[in-house]
Amino acid sequence: MANKTAKAIDLTIQKNLSKLSKPGVLTVRPGFEIAGHQLTGKPAIVATVHTKKKSLPKQDMLPNSVAGIPVDVREARPFQRLCAHDWPAAAVTQVFARPEDKEPTWPFERQVPSGKLLQNIWSMSPKALAKTTASQPAMQKALAAHATKKQLQYVPAKNTPLTPVTTTTTITAVVSPDAGFTTLEDFLAGAKKSLVIGMYDFTSASILSDFKSDLGRPRTLQMVLDNPILNPTADQPDSQTVAELKASLGTRAKIAWALDRSNKLVSVWMFPFAYHIKVIVRDGTSFWLSSGNLNNSNEPNPVHPPSHEDRDWHVIIEDPQLAKTFEAYLNQDFTSAAANQNPAPPTVSEALAEANTKLAFDTNPPPPPSLKAITKQAVAAKTFKDIPVTITPVLTPDNLPNSTTRQYLSTMTKFISNAKKSLFIQLQYIEASKGTGFYDDLLQTIADRVKAGVDVRLIEDQTNGEKWAEKMKDSGVDLTANIRLQPSPSVHNKGFVIDSSIVVVSSQNFSPAGVHDNRDAGVIIESPEIAQYFEPVFLSDWNRLKPFAPKAAKPTATPAASKTSKPALAKSTKKKPSRTKAR
Repeated sequence: MANKTAKAIDLTIQKNLSKLSKPGVLTVRPGFEIAGHQLTGKPAIVATVHTKKKSLPKQDMLPNSVAGIPVDVREARPFQRLCAHDWPAAAVTQVFARPEDKEPTWPFERQVPSGKLLQNIWSMSPKALAKTTASQPAMQKALAAHATKKQLQYVPAKNTPLTPVTTTTTITAVVSPDAGFTTLEDFLAGAKKSLVIGMYDFTSASILSDFKSDLGRPRTLQMVLDNPILNPTADQPDSQTVAELKASLGTRAKIAWALDRSNKLVSVWMFPFAYHIKVIVRDGTSFWLSSGNLNNSNEPNPVHPPSHEDRDWHVIIEDPQLAKTFEAYLNQDFTSAAANQNPAPPTVSEALAEANTKLAFDTNPPPPPSLKAITKQAVAAKTFKDIPVTITPVLTPDNLPNSTTRQYLSTMTKFISNAKKSLFIQLQYIEASKGTGFYDDLLQTIADRVKAGVDVRLIEDQTNGEKWAEKMKDSGVDLTANIRLQPSPSVHNKGFVIDSSIVVVSSQNFSPAGVHDNRDAGVIIESPEIAQYFEPVFLSDWNRLKPFAPKAAKPTATPAASKTSKPALAKSTKKKPSRTKAR
């Protein structure tokens, strides 16, 4: 949306604030109309309401349009609800949140009924945060602890270049929710000496049980683990996973908390948002690499299926050279982390727990899936024995040798820009760009393939992707005409298929932090055989979905009034606590 159009709509909002100040309305802003999870392309007044209801008294309903501009009613997300009645707690939950729970910022978003511009905690200085949270000293201390935590410079593995490896090897390709869990179980059971792990989230009781049974003497475990807020399907927190592994393995378990800025269990930070990697090296000769964590939604146990399941891709590669490359980086991560373990003061931990509890009260239970299955039949894992391939390991935040250019960005840009026929991408979300910088250049590389006539298809998770897809229409590189949103199974994947001959399996989300700053890992596999395993799965997902912008909609100069009535609103109602959706 052109800034001029946004300003004009904002002026209309200010002049008609009384018409928009209905019970349950939290914020209003300029945006784009989304109907049935599809972008119409019409500029609109977006009204965020606490809860949508089917019926309300006429006087409590929002108008269909104001001054000819459609009014698009959206139900608030948990953070927006919490923000309306407890700003300090909301600030804490966002500062310590998982990356995917970050909210887009809208420069003209206004609170209702005051009409004041909504504060943007992501751009606030520590002083400004302290001022806004002065009424709650515990929350203020938690924010101060985050703001003042010192940075430790990232240390890569020595003498371990991230270069392509051309080899003949054995690769097992697998997707979740179809066969990820059982394939991982078999991989873990094959450990003879050791497992060396870098992991974001480990909250599955079934997988924890496998670890304890498969790591009998003399097998050893080394792991660096992040400590994000609970996944909604978690059996236990990461801290309990660590405690049980240490109790079971004793001195054979070496576990360190990751140096993530939001991790309350470390004294310094190396990664500003997340230790987001998902890699397990077995016996120094093979490795499992995934878009998914060791939790129930990413690795659903078919015997005990969770409340919701995710689309994830995984590979097991039996190649000692590549295994040793990943192990070297995981070893260095462990050395850096082990030297800086230091839990935060109890007051900080208590404030964070209190804030997340408050957020849980403002969280609706997950809706039932609208699509029961993406594929007619479960896709079995497939092992390709002695297959000739070229594999490039890609890691963030590592640079190219003797350069300040990020290795992941450079390598992925090269492969994307070389796409000649097709570029299929499935991601949890694509954060909108701002019009400048390295991230915009990456998205522009995809946009250039569209212009070149390449068949570009983008699948995103409906919940996480929709908010950023609207923002993408508002600013930066616009790829909305090529997007489809997938509600079920939820998308947690970070996968690519290029020209039916190249596959990317990775943990990198498409955000500035995901492609540049977080610890993430992936592999680029040049193999038509491997591509032909993953491509039909992607196309099966794609073919069941509707286009996000079905007519490649463009904003109109003079918005037309909406012809449909808007859903009714309801004031805040108390809910039972439920864990927030986080992956």
